[in-house]
Amino acid sequence: MTRLVIVKAGKGEGKVDFAVKNLTDVPLNTFFLAKTERINAAGGNALDPNSPEGDAAWGPDLLGQAVGVGKTERIPVSEPGLWEARAVDHDGREQRITRLNLSAGGTYVLELYESGWRVFR
Repeated sequence: MTRLVIVKAGKGEGKVDFAVKNLTDVPLNTFFLAKTERINAAGGNALDPNSPEGDAAWGPDLLGQAVGVGKTERIPVSEPGLWEARAVDHDGREQRITRLNLSAGGTYVLELYESGWRVFR
């Protein structure tokens, strides 16, 4: 199952070091990261990520290019807090990971596995 690996626990100071590791069978085409409070305010689990409201809540794709199988990509995190992640593959399947607690000064790797894909239409 997809999981957040805490490489180094946050000490309350410093930047958040965050990466996504693709352990699925296909490349990741897009990746989004948004504050939990923002997603909840826009509708939470009922929010259609492909609607105009979903686009506004999730913001832009954070990948410059697809992340190949077995590859890792650093993702910028503007501040510590609770975050939601959304990964999309080339077939439009999505993984949504909720309530990622990212602390200042911490180092985190989000490992995405094949069993987490879902199709949202």
